[in-house]
Amino acid sequence: MNLGRHSITSTTPVHIFDARFDPDCQIFTTSTPAGFAVYRTSPLKLLRKRELKGGTLIAVVPFHTSNILFLVGGGRSPLYPPNKVVFWDDALGAEVAELEFRERVRGIACRRGWLAVALRRRVVVFQVGEQVTRYAEWDTCDNPKGLLAMATAAYSTLLTIAGRQLGHVQLVHLPPCAPPVPIGPHISSSPPRPPPPPAKHPVSIIAAHETALTTLSVPASGRLLATTSSRGTLVRVWDSLSGKLVREFRRGTDKADIYGVAFRPDEQELCVWSDKGTVHVFTLVASGPS
Repeated sequence: MNLGRHSITSTTPVHIFDARFDPDCQIFTTSTPAGFAVYRTSPLKLLRKRELKGGTLIAVVPFHTSNILFLVGGGRSPLYPPNKVVFWDDALGAEVAELEFRERVRGIACRRGWLAVALRRRVVVFQVGEQVTRYAEWDTCDNPKGLLAMATAAYSTLLTIAGRQLGHVQLVHLPPCAPPVPIGPHISSSPPRPPPPPAKHPVSIIAAHETALTTLSVPASGRLLATTSSRGTLVRVWDSLSGKLVREFRRGTDKADIYGVAFRPDEQELCVWSDKGTVHVFTLVASGPS
């Protein structure tokens, strides 16, 4: 019997450089050698596909469900200089603004009205409205992967970035995220209220690992923080307010390069994927008597 592997489709495989969800998880983008595409999450549907000639992109980040996408050039032949973040209006199919830095952009994250850009040793935050204004910046340790994560739910404040020391995380609290503007007919139900202010001042530094960080992840609420290190064996979950370790999960005993960590929207489970070709799903809920 021939047990060799056979292709079930004649379609040429497409290499995907990057995939990003918008903060509301309603759409996601993919960047490929030919350009980028925008999809609706549920039901899954291709909304728009853009073929861009002249270079490649390493990141296409949607700015909520607006027409704005943040583009970062990269690869062997970058479409844009790697030291720029380009604001692309997909309704116009054109660039409308850009931010330029003195070094390569390593990572970006956004929420309603805000954009954070990670460079090699600092993170710069901008307010995005009628105009783009520089809000503040923070120094970090060497951060070649451009690690940062931002809470995106209404009234959330958390921005997590690499600390100044190896394996540390800085927790920055920005002004509360504005709630979404209702669309369509008026609904009688009252809008969500902002949470009460914390009883204690939130921590600003967490000594998460002894080796270099490889991922930083937060759920939309910003209540929790997940971290991994270059050892790739443990995933640690922290309370972002108190800085206490909530859970610790073992991915395995051998060293691995963890590519990413993601929270389920209801914060009941945590997903981890790595270069081992495996996906681990851990429960964040303590098991009951059953």
